[in-house]
Amino acid sequence: MDEPWWLIDSKMSATLDEELKKEISPDHILFGLKAEAVARREDNDDVVYWISEIQKYAVVHLTYSKEASNEFPLTNLFTLSELKKHCKNVSKFY
Repeated sequence: MDEPWWLIDSKMSATLDEELKKEISPDHILFGLKAEAVARREDNDDVVYWISEIQKYAVVHLTYSKEASNEFPLTNLFTLSELKKHCKNVSKFY
């Protein structure tokens, strides 16, 4: 991945997985799904998670607080090709 994205190790992945579980409400699109963090942005709190049950990637903007709304944390789902395009577009402005 190009800057500002970077791949993460298993320790960081586990930490970000736990953070996501803390943040999402029962009405959130990812609630109850297994999410595995695979990358993050170095300049903000966006994290890429692999969601195996739906075979998509989720870009989640973590808030580092418990959310009560299904709108937060902000989440966008992507196929692999869509994710590559999204990350490349972000990198253009970095």
